[in-house]
Amino acid sequence: MIDVLMANLFRRPIVGVFDLVETTLVLVVFLGFPATFLANSHIAVDVIDLVTSPPTIARLKIVAKLLTFVFLTFLAWQMITPAHDAFKFGERKQELGLPLYVLWIPMIFGIAFSALMVLFSLFERETSSPPDKE
Repeated sequence: MIDVLMANLFRRPIVGVFDLVETTLVLVVFLGFPATFLANSHIAVDVIDLVTSPPTIARLKIVAKLLTFVFLTFLAWQMITPAHDAFKFGERKQELGLPLYVLWIPMIFGIAFSALMVLFSLFERETSSPPDKE
């Protein structure tokens, strides 16, 4: 707010605020992903739930978690090359001069840890469900 005020009133924004906001956004988003996956607190639209049975829904959720794990693992793996390039070429934030590879570290960690949380939530779900009655 102060940065916007300074820019509009005095035409002198605070140097580095944009980079700082962008950097903290990266931290909050990517380090928040694992908690979201573990708590299974994503936004969901129940379309299939209305027309299928509960056992089918349970199987679909397991398949979705497995596919999510595969995707997140692949994503983390694909993030390594651009992170290495940012380190190798010395890329930096324009205003603050922060090395970009420093931002890649929490991004890769957040995605990889999210993949682990998906697996953890998958096994937690299976062990916490009540046994079938025969």
